[in-house]
Amino acid sequence: MQKGYLVLNGGQAFVSESKEADRAWLKLLRGRHNPRVVVVPVAAMEKHQRIADEVTRYFSHLNTYAQSAQITNWHMANTETEYAVLDKVEAIVLTDGSPVDMIERLRGTHTEAALHRALLRKAAVMGTGASAMALGGVLWFAHDWMPGLALAPHLAFLAHHNLFRMRLTPEHLLAGLPEGVTLIGIDQTATLICHPDDTYQVVGQGSVCVYRSATQLDDYPAGSTFALG
Repeated sequence: MQKGYLVLNGGQAFVSESKEADRAWLKLLRGRHNPRVVVVPVAAMEKHQRIADEVTRYFSHLNTYAQSAQITNWHMANTETEYAVLDKVEAIVLTDGSPVDMIERLRGTHTEAALHRALLRKAAVMGTGASAMALGGVLWFAHDWMPGLALAPHLAFLAHHNLFRMRLTPEHLLAGLPEGVTLIGIDQTATLICHPDDTYQVVGQGSVCVYRSATQLDDYPAGSTFALG
């Protein structure tokens, strides 16, 4: 049973404008000490260490104990000295990059298993942009749906939704969506927090759109909470 939090950012993360949203979900994890955060740049296409260092500094400034794990390929995702820390922290943060590469690098690895375990305890898994899309049951890629890492198997996440919705009709997006999967679009400046009780909280500055059907799109601005049932 899920006890943790899945956190999805629409693509504009780790900047001053996103601090309020990140404080909101970090607050859910705070106990007697500041949360421990590990940054995983597995979706990045290049400059993995530089990206990891920048995001680690960002979270250090939010009163967390932040570090990075150099999980950048399938081999490192199965290297115990890198993935072991994932079970010891309160938050795992996945950076932006390529969703398809991220899935290929993590599929069937110890790191993928650790991401799933994090949601079974009171921890958070946070993705932004490409990594957010990779965490759903399916991923929109090349005008079709392909299997994601399924941390939320009944959901599909569309980052940069404020841009996508100008180019793709609901009919086009929903045509091949597997039965039982709900599509959620997340604006670049929005962050969606999926709570263990199956409620959803929108924080940040943008909005989140739930595709109930091709003719019913429900928009939820920052500050909203909603359920899918």
